[in-house]
Amino acid sequence: MVTLFMIIGIKLISHEPHAFLTEQASLPVNASFVDHTIQFEVETLKPDDSGENYFVNYRLKREQFRQESKAMLAELLNSSIEKNKAQAQEQWLELNSKIQQEEEIENLLKIKGFKDAVVDVFPEHVTVIVYAKSLTPHEVSIIQDIVVRVTKVRLDKIAVSAKK
Repeated sequence: MVTLFMIIGIKLISHEPHAFLTEQASLPVNASFVDHTIQFEVETLKPDDSGENYFVNYRLKREQFRQESKAMLAELLNSSIEKNKAQAQEQWLELNSKIQQEEEIENLLKIKGFKDAVVDVFPEHVTVIVYAKSLTPHEVSIIQDIVVRVTKVRLDKIAVSAKK
């Protein structure tokens, strides 16, 4: 079974040249100037299949993406264009809510006895990968209960898988 996970990148768009910030080659985010909106792009990556290292590598990449996203949004928060500033504030709050929910779910799963887990919270669905050879129906139910409690996402929008 090949497991794929998504990393979301920010794409900044404006009618006005240089209305946001100058391109930074070190950031994996494309900046183009078309419309006054902040959009997200999805990049699909193949995970590292090296057991416990998978979870460490996943968290490192996730944290790197979060820091890059926050840096770009911080620039927009200082914008003199009110619409850009308002959209950046909204995106900043959404990102912080996502981070809080992912961390809360991961911590609750550890409290429930799971050795490790990574969680991706999206507006319409949640993906949970736990460190285990397999999961019993009871364990899946525990995971789903925690996710529903934290995110209010419907059960059929929660994907749970095991990774050893």
